[in-house]
Amino acid sequence: MITQKTIAEKLGISPSLVSRALSGTAANIGASEETVRKIRETANELGYVPNPAALTLRGVNAKVIGVIIKDFDDPFLGRMTDTIQERARKNGCSLNLTGFDSVKGVPHDCASLLRYRLDALIICGSDICSSWVDDFTSCDIPVAQVGVDNDYPGVIRVEVDEMAGIRMLVEYILLQGHRHLGFIGGSSGPHLRRRRMLEEVLYTKNVASEFISVSDEDNIGIRAMNKLLQKTRKCRPTAVLAADDFTAQGGLRALYEHGLSAPRDISLTGFDDIPSAELMIPALTTIKVPVRRMVAAAFDLIAGNGAKSRRVRKLAPELVERESCIEPCQ
Repeated sequence: MITQKTIAEKLGISPSLVSRALSGTAANIGASEETVRKIRETANELGYVPNPAALTLRGVNAKVIGVIIKDFDDPFLGRMTDTIQERARKNGCSLNLTGFDSVKGVPHDCASLLRYRLDALIICGSDICSSWVDDFTSCDIPVAQVGVDNDYPGVIRVEVDEMAGIRMLVEYILLQGHRHLGFIGGSSGPHLRRRRMLEEVLYTKNVASEFISVSDEDNIGIRAMNKLLQKTRKCRPTAVLAADDFTAQGGLRALYEHGLSAPRDISLTGFDDIPSAELMIPALTTIKVPVRRMVAAAFDLIAGNGAKSRRVRKLAPELVERESCIEPCQ
């Protein structure tokens, strides 16, 4: 654990000087700006985080932020958690994390979170809010959700513009010459929402399409792609859009098992740009969700720095072109 004593020993100075520099009172004893700057830079390099208990004993209001993660196994939410931890460390906040019971539709240890007298709550994941949120908003705890959902009283939401991302993918695929598209996904709220958006976009463009949604069990991508290939045996789509990158990864496996490959036989795209997307073979063309900017916006909102009249803040996605999508073979 990195302490103020650790910083002092590294720089060869007294712990009291480090304490004053980090608390903003070093100038009172004549410390130079250069010394203060060096102390703070060293603290950042070593990953120093103020101890909440120690701050409380000194009468400093240490921020405690609750974080509810919809699914710890989701690689996209895993990256979001890392970003939240990094942001909290830089802001001297401590985190209290818990998961979500998808069967009961409530967070784990909700009562424990409330006992910690949270300064704010961040909800990570889409389609998760319901009446349980009232327990927090009724206590005047600022609540920010990073994800897509229905509007819920007292919750300020930061989300990616999914429709814009879907349009980007479709325009990109059509410009390459594809005119027969497929979709693979599960039956979860986020997957079905992206399916509906894709149906809407393709309807306006009069493009032939096949949509496959399977139950939310193991190996969604494999099962959905298998079903799509079976359904379209005589006339396969030349490009398939997966509901997310993890589903696309399973789709790649299914193509391999059928003696097919992307993009030679079928072009394939994902959504989210999880860390493994660029490591897939082929590297996956996908939509990048601005996780860092979304988390930063959520922190700003719960800190009161955002416009409170705006209950939803939508951020623009980005198309990431890689190897999994090419012009259709003639």
